[in-house]
Amino acid sequence: MSRRSSTVSGTAVAELARAGLGLWHLSRAARGSDQAVLHGVLGVRHLAQATLVARAGSGNAHTLSAVVDTLHGATMVPLAVGDPRRRRFAVDQLWIAAVLAIAEAAVVGRGGRR
Repeated sequence: MSRRSSTVSGTAVAELARAGLGLWHLSRAARGSDQAVLHGVLGVRHLAQATLVARAGSGNAHTLSAVVDTLHGATMVPLAVGDPRRRRFAVDQLWIAAVLAIAEAAVVGRGGRR
C-alpha cells in the first residue's frame, strides 16, 4: 500500500468518525437529553468540521482540525472543574477531543519533506 492510499484511508476514517460523532450529538440534542444545547452545538460543529476537512483534504486542514480539537479539550477543563453538573459531560468531551486530535495528527504524520 502506498503512502498516498494509506493517507486517504486514514482521512476517510477520521472524518467519517467525526461525522458519526456529530450525528450522535445531534440525536442527543433532538431527544432533549441533558446538555441538549451543548450536544446540538457540538453536533453541528463536528459535521461542518468533517465536511470541510474532507473537502480540503490537505495536511494543513488536518493540522487545523487537530488544533480546533485541542482547543475544545482545553475549554472543557474549566467546565469540568467549575461546574459539577456538567463535569461528566466535560470530561467525556476532553477524552473525545484528545482522541480526535491524535487521529488528525496521525493522518498528517511527521510532515517531513520527500
